[in-house]
Amino acid sequence: MVLGATGGIGQALASALAARGGQLWLSGRNGQVLAELVRRLGARAVPAELGHELEVQALAAEVGPLDLFIYAAGAVVRQGLRELDAKDLERLFTANLKGLTLALKHLSFRPGARGVVLGVYPELVSVPGLAAYTASKLAAEGVLHVARREFRREGVRFCLVRLPAVATPLWAPFGEPPKNALTPAQAAERILEGALADPLPETLEVR
Repeated sequence: MVLGATGGIGQALASALAARGGQLWLSGRNGQVLAELVRRLGARAVPAELGHELEVQALAAEVGPLDLFIYAAGAVVRQGLRELDAKDLERLFTANLKGLTLALKHLSFRPGARGVVLGVYPELVSVPGLAAYTASKLAAEGVLHVARREFRREGVRFCLVRLPAVATPLWAPFGEPPKNALTPAQAAERILEGALADPLPETLEVR
């Protein structure tokens, strides 16, 4: 299952997973993109607002136990601390942290399942204007660190993926992505190469 499947990296992950076969569940906020993905990939859609616990709970009940869970949802806002809007702050923490926490609360997993969370290189995002974004992403790392211990008895393993710049619409607040930015397809292949490896790394550093 891919949560955040309608984003740039999420779409690429969905396409790469579909090519590997098996039942694929996708969820994302953009209904039009989600419907097109489902049609093109033969996947199943489970729309949900990740900030609403009842919707996440309903999503978990529909998909049932998972073998692979990828949290690709996310949001970014570039605002200085003195200018930070409360609604933007809430949106950031909902997408980057709350949705992940609620998903881990309600999703069920088969023994040996894998959970993959897309993260960042802290040194690349600890810059003016990204305080709230950085805080939300690093808080998600903390949740994942504890999840490894809590889910160990269920046989579930988790991998944090540190990503460099990827050329997706999330770069809009910053202008053009760097010339050396990965394409979403490149990022997806490198993510899955590590996420499907044995043993599963606790941290996968994509370069």
